[in-house]
Amino acid sequence: MYYKRKIDKYLDEWLLRKDKSPALVVGIRQCGKTQSIIEFAKRNNLTLIELNFWTHQEYCKDFDNSLEVDELISNISLRFPQIKINPSNSLIFFDEIQECPRARLSFKNFEKDGRYKVIGSGSYLGINGYIKGDSTPAPIGYEEVYNMKTMDFEEFLWALGYTEEQIDNLSIYLKDRKPVPENVHELFKSEFLKYTCIGGFPKVVKDYVNKKNLMSAYRILNSIVFDMKSDFGRRKDKNGNPSFMPSEVARIQHVFDLIPSFLTKENKRFIVSKIESGNSMQKKDAIEYLIQAHIISKAYNLEIPSLPLNGEKIESQFKLFPEDIGLVTSMYGLDTLIAISKGNLGQGKGAIYEALVFDSLIKSGFEPYYFAKESGLEIDFVISYQGYATLIEAKAKNGNTKSSKTVLKNKDHYGETKLIKIGDYNIGSSEDTLTIPHYMTFLLSRFNLDY
Repeated sequence: MYYKRKIDKYLDEWLLRKDKSPALVVGIRQCGKTQSIIEFAKRNNLTLIELNFWTHQEYCKDFDNSLEVDELISNISLRFPQIKINPSNSLIFFDEIQECPRARLSFKNFEKDGRYKVIGSGSYLGINGYIKGDSTPAPIGYEEVYNMKTMDFEEFLWALGYTEEQIDNLSIYLKDRKPVPENVHELFKSEFLKYTCIGGFPKVVKDYVNKKNLMSAYRILNSIVFDMKSDFGRRKDKNGNPSFMPSEVARIQHVFDLIPSFLTKENKRFIVSKIESGNSMQKKDAIEYLIQAHIISKAYNLEIPSLPLNGEKIESQFKLFPEDIGLVTSMYGLDTLIAISKGNLGQGKGAIYEALVFDSLIKSGFEPYYFAKESGLEIDFVISYQGYATLIEAKAKNGNTKSSKTVLKNKDHYGETKLIKIGDYNIGSSEDTLTIPHYMTFLLSRFNLDY
């Protein structure tokens, strides 16, 4: 069974445009890219011609010479003699396109030709020089990139059977600044705990929907994490040989393994020097690999929480968060899952909860930063929101917001800021502060919130 995803809408809109370039869907492995594209073809009655360059590396040979569209279509037709490729109702799908850089380069010719609908997808497209020794340029300006993540809480609710109308009704409470009725509040808190336990990988969510068993879904999640770690260093050279040394693969794995320990520290900042072996550049490369493979993201510290945030970031100070909360749960183990399922989100000095809020923010399209000073002033996250630098306090339970109050009061030094408190609350608001329950974080991007 296919679960509705938010990318469905974007791809349908892409199809309707007459001036479209080839689409490129990127994201972490197993986030559902391939299945969403297959369902897109079915939904729109398109004949699918799928070339998977990972399972069929021989397909790459069809792109070795001319990239003229008619010649490529002729080559592809020979691979699929039973399918008639008709520009009006066919979809050409290049899966695992990072394995064939010239297939991606062909987007330029397909865009100029304009007759065919072409989509590519891949998980490692952010890694510069994925195929060592290959200097094929990317078709800049000739592709439309869609970043796909694992399922967010709203998509999880859809999978459980909640309708868009029911979720829209929930959003009305946020729009009107009215507390959610207690029975509804408790229901969504319960669903959110389940999501926190297993995260948003579609395969894991499907197992939970079918069996309603968190332990079974957790086992699937651990298998995905194991496969992901086994896949580190997958890059190869032009001859198909691994281009990573065993020491480089070990370094990447060590960065991944270090993340949970840093998230439990007081300031949660990642210290590059703690990575075993290698010089400074090699250690930074290991971090960059995981970022460009969409497995983790950086949250940078700020000089001051003032817009534009990107201009205030401190490059050398950052936190690392996995891009799916399920990865975090898996890292901390079964005891943590049991604690979360019972409502204890304050595990590891708030590490789980802070990672959970990060998960919700990035999946809503925000770029989270944080603000921390040696003096002890510390804000969990800062985002650019509705024209303001907005402080985010992520508290599993009612917590101290002394640092946020200090920033809010000192407008001469920090500028005009607002505050959103996310935690085990119902909805509330005041002049500068909005308080929301944790399960509503995904709704923040829906409204032009007036403080």
